[in-house]
Amino acid sequence: MQAEELSIPMQIREWQADGKDQVFDSETLFKYIDGGAELYLAYGFRQAFSRKYAGPGNSAIVLDIYDMGTAADAFGVFTSEREDEDAHIGQGSEFGGGLLRFWKGCKFVTILNDAGGESADQAVIELGRTVDQALPATGPEPDLLKCLPQQGLDKKKIRFFHQPLLLDKHYFVAQENVLGLGAETDCVLAEYPINKDDSLVLLLVRYENPTRAKAAYEHFIEIYMPEAKAGLARMENNQWTMAALDRNLLTIVFEAPDEQRAIDMQKAVKK
Repeated sequence: MQAEELSIPMQIREWQADGKDQVFDSETLFKYIDGGAELYLAYGFRQAFSRKYAGPGNSAIVLDIYDMGTAADAFGVFTSEREDEDAHIGQGSEFGGGLLRFWKGCKFVTILNDAGGESADQAVIELGRTVDQALPATGPEPDLLKCLPQQGLDKKKIRFFHQPLLLDKHYFVAQENVLGLGAETDCVLAEYPINKDDSLVLLLVRYENPTRAKAAYEHFIEIYMPEAKAGLARMENNQWTMAALDRNLLTIVFEAPDEQRAIDMQKAVKK
């Protein structure tokens, strides 16, 4: 347990810390969040701190602080399920359905209101602000985000990740790992709404070196769109896909409504 966790109060409003604090590592995390540990491990998870607060009527507030090792991976975990309104806590946050999620520095934090009603929601936000203050260290967002074109970008639909299982979660490409993704690859998936139902999807993958990037580009073309000319092809759904390579950065545009939109988006990526 670190000094930051020790400074978090044992009581928040009517909710009192209940039982011993728990700490989990990569070997024991499965016992705590069976079925959900893979997400954290895919981001290089190191350790988790957990505390339960008991309150009126058998309600509870559960605090979890995940040490992800780097600010980029804490940001990544936060983006993996982002969908609610900003709570203005930490470096990025959301609150909805009794759950507060935020990231700050290398830490990703969740605080859950378990059957406590509106009063517990208020306590969750108050505890979140307290935890925010207890975690002084901040860190930068992944620098790959700087490559994203800003015009038309839906900032709630930015996802940062490394592993293929996270790509599959947000945009399915193929049964196999056709892009050669792994712990060493940095990936950003972003959406650019075209109308209320459709969005152009942009994927950026930064490899360790140009050799790996070139191999991934060629394999993707071979498997995903062998009919492509100059990395551009019209797909079965009549949408356009374009792949382009610049040293160790692979850019792929999916779901473009026409050929020119795909080309323009690829050109707008900041190298």
